[in-house]
Amino acid sequence: MAETRPRGFQHVVVIGPGAIGLCVAIRLAQRDDGPQVTVIDHDADRARRLSGRALWLRSDAGDLRARLPVVLEPRTPPDLVILATKAHQAAAAARAAAAWIGGAALVTLQNGLGAAGEVAEVLPDTPIVVGVTYQAANLVAEGEVHHAASVGTHLGYEGQGPDAVAEAVARLFQRAGLPARVESDMTPVVWWKLVVNAAINPVAALAGVRNGDVADRPTLAALARRLAEEGQAVARAIGVGLPDRSAAEAALETARATAENRCSMLQDLEAGRTTEIDYLGGAIVSLADERDVPVPANRAVVALVRLLSGPAGAS
Repeated sequence: MAETRPRGFQHVVVIGPGAIGLCVAIRLAQRDDGPQVTVIDHDADRARRLSGRALWLRSDAGDLRARLPVVLEPRTPPDLVILATKAHQAAAAARAAAAWIGGAALVTLQNGLGAAGEVAEVLPDTPIVVGVTYQAANLVAEGEVHHAASVGTHLGYEGQGPDAVAEAVARLFQRAGLPARVESDMTPVVWWKLVVNAAINPVAALAGVRNGDVADRPTLAALARRLAEEGQAVARAIGVGLPDRSAAEAALETARATAENRCSMLQDLEAGRTTEIDYLGGAIVSLADERDVPVPANRAVVALVRLLSGPAGAS
């Protein structure tokens, strides 16, 4: 159960020096009245390199730089932790954080379905705010991020309304120039992004293209439409109340809105890393099997991405 008391955040720890983690950390660090910000990395050598240089956030609105401590664990207790790892790395990161998280609240920012529940199992006494972000960012190089599109982040809890903690996190993001809002129930929000991401990411990854090409190329757009339609059918079958609109159209709109973005699944395939496919299309296929919903397109792309993906645990 999440806390309901109001709180201000003096020390924010961001776990994960990837694109989203650094985007959030650098933005938070820009305000003179903002919190102390620490970045957590599981790789000691990379942490030393990143601590010794300015971290760089590039965007069309202008570049931002920040020097931040990048460490294996924080030197002082945090009061907010933002978990910005890949979905398949979230539980391990939560286990590592158990030694120092104390009474801090935690925000999950993972794609897909299942990671927040895995984190909650690891940290049963930690207030966990579920986050869904549409921020589009690419890791150009170590410590250097291209912020392709500043879109919204949704915050709250699955099956219940927001509290003072979720509202305080939303204000923190907003003050840092990251659009954010709280939701009355995160379940349909999580599912909507799941369906959209499961339509765009594997298509972009398998074709080796940016998001905009998924919408612009007729063959890729047709596949993305089919994936989204299947995902929406699974959501209906399990009783998730999605918005009364076409998920296929939403997926193509999102691809156009993030046209220059090279999605994380594409980057992972190119680097030979494990992808988040099990938390995206893989989750849709598993639930479809339980409800006897046909999802041949999702089943095919999941199999292809798994075939091309790197070994489990690669990062």
